[in-house]
Amino acid sequence: MKISNLTILTISISLYQFASGLIGPFYVLYIQKIGGTIENLGIAFGILGFFSAITTYLVGKYSDKIGRKPFLIFSGYLIATLFLLYLLVKTVFQLYILQAIFGIVNSVFIVMERILIADSTKSETRGVQIGRYDAIVGIFASLALVLSGFLISKFGFEIVFYIFSGLGIFSTTLLFLIKEAKRK
Repeated sequence: MKISNLTILTISISLYQFASGLIGPFYVLYIQKIGGTIENLGIAFGILGFFSAITTYLVGKYSDKIGRKPFLIFSGYLIATLFLLYLLVKTVFQLYILQAIFGIVNSVFIVMERILIADSTKSETRGVQIGRYDAIVGIFASLALVLSGFLISKFGFEIVFYIFSGLGIFSTTLLFLIKEAKRK
């Protein structure tokens, strides 16, 4: 049985978004736990966004030459590893450094995901296919947002970082099943 690239992406990214959704609403509490304030939260997200933005063009450019799959797999494993580093953060400055690194790596992952979705859909039905993909991924992320409160209240913040890392590794491993055309 042949599984399409879009199906593989849907399963993988749904798991990834589920894992990511676990920390989402509680990130502000995590920052407070390391001594940060709401202002630090804004700065942390600004750093992430800035480093992500300055990376996207180069990532897209080089993926046209090298391919999407290697970038997606490398960044997926790196993100899973980076999430464990959040457990070691003790100061806001350390968080800022990690956010900068995470912004770069996450932009690689997001750009490759988007390009592979476009590469994996037919132009005449692209809207339906991407709409279905986003709906499925969104449902998984929403379920995680509900579950995260229960997990964090019962086991503490650390559990969501471990779950994210484990699901990140598993979901990235699924991406090896993607078939990508050879680059010229």
